Amino acid sequence: ESLRPNVVAYNAVMNACAFTNGDVQENTRAEKSEHGNPDQVTYGTFLRVVASQMPECDSRTQVVTFLFKKCCKDGQVGNLVIQQLKGMVSEDLFLSLTGQSPSEYSIADLPPEWRCNVVEGKWRRRRRFEGERSD
Repeated sequence: ESLRPNVVAYNAVMNACAFTNGDVQENTRAEKSEHGNPDQVTYGTFLRVVASQMPECDSRTQVVTFLFKKCCKDGQVGNLVIQQLKGMVSEDLFLSLTGQSPSEYSIADLPPEWRCNVVEGKWRRRRRFEGERSD
């Protein structure tokens, strides 16, 4: 049986990028992977990388907006993504992206298609991962 990275390993690398000084272009290349589909941990961690590696500017706003829209399209908007977003964008941008105020948001009020693929909790993710391995 050959070994290959999975989404858990991928997320660990992304987390390391969030706490590393480096080239933003190198970090953004990590968005695409043949080793699994991004989950809410991937998106939340990538947002953390952007927050720690990019100064507040128009480019950062564009990257955050792009990532959040992709996350919505993938149905991966969970608590982790929302918490990262709240901590890095203005109230106006948060409202623009989610349709809710950051102080009064409710994950349950987000469109169901934005959160339909979220697996909350590490035990649920582990069971999902183990199910993928047995396929």
